[in-house]
Amino acid sequence: MNIKPLLLSGTIATTLLLGACNNMDEKKDDMKDETKSESKMDHKAMDHEKVMKEGKFKGENKEKVEGTAMIKNNKLMLKDYSSSKGPDLHVYLTKDGDIKNGKKIDEVAYDKSEQTFDLKGVNVKDYNTVTIYCDKAHVTFGSAALK
Repeated sequence: MNIKPLLLSGTIATTLLLGACNNMDEKKDDMKDETKSESKMDHKAMDHEKVMKEGKFKGENKEKVEGTAMIKNNKLMLKDYSSSKGPDLHVYLTKDGDIKNGKKIDEVAYDKSEQTFDLKGVNVKDYNTVTIYCDKAHVTFGSAALK
């Protein structure tokens, strides 16, 4: 007499338990998918960090600029750098030296051989030249084509 309710409640409990286990498997699959997409995003970020471009400076407009410009790990590094003295020198990332459409990075010291600038938030793939520009005189002192 009491067997029917016992079997019914046992069947219901088993069904709920198995259903819960199945939902856990689906959640695990969702978590795996999320982890895969996060991994892809991390990989893209790492690719962005691995971007390495380098070029040698050449003076322009009768001005001197020497040294090497390198972009690596979201940083612009100037090595063995020197330039003519200017009143308002800045370093820009440009496409073929076009200052108007370039990205002003920061002020640059004409007499400091090693300088590093953060490029956080800058898509370096949009630019192919590092340009030293005097904002006050509106003169390009030199540039380095990045390869």
